[in-house]
Amino acid sequence: MSSLRHLIVVAALVVAAGVHDAAAQAAASRTFRVFVRGVDTGIEEVTVTESADGWTLRGSGKLRAPVNIAMDFWEARYDPAWKPIELTINLTESAKLWTVHTTFSGTIASSDISQAGQVQRRSSTVAADTVVLPNLIFGAYEALAARLATQKVGAQLEVFIAPQDALPATIQNVTDETIKVAGRTIAARRWTLHMGGASPKLEMDVWTEGSRLLRLDIPTQMLTVMRDDIASVSARLVTLARLNDEEVSIPANGFSLAATISRPIAAATSETAAPAGRKPVEARLPAVVLVSGSGPSDRDEFVAGIPIFAQLATAFADAGYLVVRYDERGAGQSGGRQESATIEEFAIDARAVIAYLLKRRDVDPRKISLIGYGEGGWISMVVAARDQKIAAVGLIATPSTPGTDLVLEQQRLLFERGATSPAAQQAAVEQQKKILEAVVSGKGWENFNAEMRARVDTPLYRSFLLFDPAQAIVKVRQPMLVVHPMLDQEVPAYHGEQLAQLARSRPRAGPTEFVQLAGVNHLLARATTGDITEYATLTQRSISPAVTLELTKWLTKALAALPQK
Repeated sequence: MSSLRHLIVVAALVVAAGVHDAAAQAAASRTFRVFVRGVDTGIEEVTVTESADGWTLRGSGKLRAPVNIAMDFWEARYDPAWKPIELTINLTESAKLWTVHTTFSGTIASSDISQAGQVQRRSSTVAADTVVLPNLIFGAYEALAARLATQKVGAQLEVFIAPQDALPATIQNVTDETIKVAGRTIAARRWTLHMGGASPKLEMDVWTEGSRLLRLDIPTQMLTVMRDDIASVSARLVTLARLNDEEVSIPANGFSLAATISRPIAAATSETAAPAGRKPVEARLPAVVLVSGSGPSDRDEFVAGIPIFAQLATAFADAGYLVVRYDERGAGQSGGRQESATIEEFAIDARAVIAYLLKRRDVDPRKISLIGYGEGGWISMVVAARDQKIAAVGLIATPSTPGTDLVLEQQRLLFERGATSPAAQQAAVEQQKKILEAVVSGKGWENFNAEMRARVDTPLYRSFLLFDPAQAIVKVRQPMLVVHPMLDQEVPAYHGEQLAQLARSRPRAGPTEFVQLAGVNHLLARATTGDITEYATLTQRSISPAVTLELTKWLTKALAALPQK
């Protein structure tokens, strides 16, 4: 078997669940979906049964490449107090059959591990109430969810990475969350855990509904596992909400965009402007539309525990702006489909939001601005180039190179974080180039399986690869602000410099300002290294005040410089 570190990292790609509240039915089955780097990687079915003898968890499932694991059958039995009794696993990993059988007696776990007829016996010392997390099977996280229901911050549980070693799991934080799905609202709790000693080997968020597992996030592995009802595109995590937030439905091209409008708490009305006996006329406010990046993204742009757009909207509203943030088409509660869309069509959606604002009595039609985050900056450029009603455009952490170059750059950055051999890196790069060429040209798919083609051969990905921000930005005439975090490891800082240079060279265009944010990462949060692996360790799940300070200061200046009526 592999080292413990390898076991945790690989096993983290195989997650699912099943346990239930005492008041629930005796047996409950759940389906969980596994996402790696946002890609649907597999599924697991788990059944939880309660009897007089205790609890039984059973599961099966399959994960596709790059993991390639078939979970033919696994079962974990606990007594009524959640003390482990027995574990049985049959799985196939990369065409190799593994079986594990572990029995628990007091503080001794005795395991028989079989591969290709070879049996290895192992004995481990564990706590009598250890939570069993089988190697390469994470349906057992339901047992952890049940145990967490009675714990508090600072409590420490023991988990047994069967059949290897026991580790402490420390509860670092607990927050209450609200998830909206079709027809109901889920009251959830998010438990942040450190797995390991003083220097945690792994940090994760375990989401529960009562004592049931809802979701698991391991940010350093870019892994998310969700119960199927909250994996639905109609599910939305409710993050920040202001007293006068307004939920609206904006007509788009054959569907509606679900959005939230945030306004200043003390938005003024002009009573003197209304004739006697009539309702006062609302003051017209400058408006900001937040445009999200690579998707599917909901209106809050919730990444690694940070609701980026919800926090931006709050800051802009506090500064006197009406702010719109919306679920992208095919995400959250918006209609439409993403896979058949293109950047052009996402720009049409943003224009639908502009058209909606132009009809509102509380919006100043001369002072509508776009703020794009990540590839949302690309969409903002397309919209502004075609709609001179846009007053100003802000670009945050936006790439300056074409999509094909960006993909290869991010692949290189990923290799720099790992220990892949030069030969393996070169082979992977060549493979990636062939995939990109096939997506763009439509030729060469005979070299790839149908599953690979189905994942990447879409209009959206093709438009992303072909998009060139250098060609788009020269068509934008409005004043522009380019903001780039200096610790951005997803879109490195030089992208901001290149965009600012391109913006300044625009013919017959408004002024350009460029701001570099020291000590800030791609999530717009204060950081030390900015690396993706650092996201899970951030102590404050909030964007840096410097971001909103620079944006609001620039907007005030840009709008004040507009020609008077």
